[in-house]
Amino acid sequence: MKLKGMVPPVGTPITEDEKVDEKGLRKLVRHLIDNGVHGVFANGSMGCCALLTDEEQMRAIEIVADEAGGQVPVVAGISDTGTKRVIEKARQAAKFKVDIVTCVLPYYFRLTQDEGKRFFREVADASPLPLVIYNNPYLTPIDLEVKSLLELSEEPNIVGLKDSNQDFNRLTGLFEAFRGKDDFTIMLGTELLIPQGLMMGADGAIGGAHNISPKIAVELYEAHLAGDYETAFEKSRVLAKVCEIFQYGNIWGGFEAALQMLGICEKVVFAPFVPASEEDREKVRQILEDCGLLGSKNAVVA
Repeated sequence: MKLKGMVPPVGTPITEDEKVDEKGLRKLVRHLIDNGVHGVFANGSMGCCALLTDEEQMRAIEIVADEAGGQVPVVAGISDTGTKRVIEKARQAAKFKVDIVTCVLPYYFRLTQDEGKRFFREVADASPLPLVIYNNPYLTPIDLEVKSLLELSEEPNIVGLKDSNQDFNRLTGLFEAFRGKDDFTIMLGTELLIPQGLMMGADGAIGGAHNISPKIAVELYEAHLAGDYETAFEKSRVLAKVCEIFQYGNIWGGFEAALQMLGICEKVVFAPFVPASEEDREKVRQILEDCGLLGSKNAVVA
């Protein structure tokens, strides 16, 4: 199975005691699938994987996979601080209806390129499920070089890459290096370069704002497939506006306010983060209105 299209990293609705809010999470997954996304990614950065307990991470993955019910591929995030911890999560995630696992490099300690490659090789060798590398230089100590990624792509159980590096020169080199490797998935990890990335050869994108505006993301992808690049860039500009929500409430407060206003859930903000102020909430509401996301089919009816 080749991952492609728009695959949102699902946010994790929570209760006041920071347990997974199953009702809210199921409603969010249904919101995404009903709006045509091509897959769902549970327990990623947007799902606050680093703030959930290990038990709640697995519960989030299980709920997302169950609600998806085989309608779209399910990617499970298994990121952690060390190789053995990640391998154990891969084994646990494989108990659920999951198709692929993915992880960033261990965070906290710095790694060399060789250590980064060793990590992904060992995880891939031990994982019961295919592995997609998640390269995120903004949240981990190093940025895997293109030549490192090319080496890792030869591993039989490594089937793809999500790359969040927004350096366009690097992306150019990445797609050139992987030209002809059609069986290897490359997913963009940014909402801001989707039309450009698709035109260069990306298979799709994994963007946090797609939780809020899945239909717009899907329309962008479909426009690209149809060769309607004018519409694709138009939708991209709307997505860039949606991303402005994350400027308010230190990302999570704005995200939570948007999901509340869409009628999906009540809480996604974990301590030590705090909900958005009333002033910030009004700015979020204005963005949703400007993008046509309130009072429309994008709003969820309880």
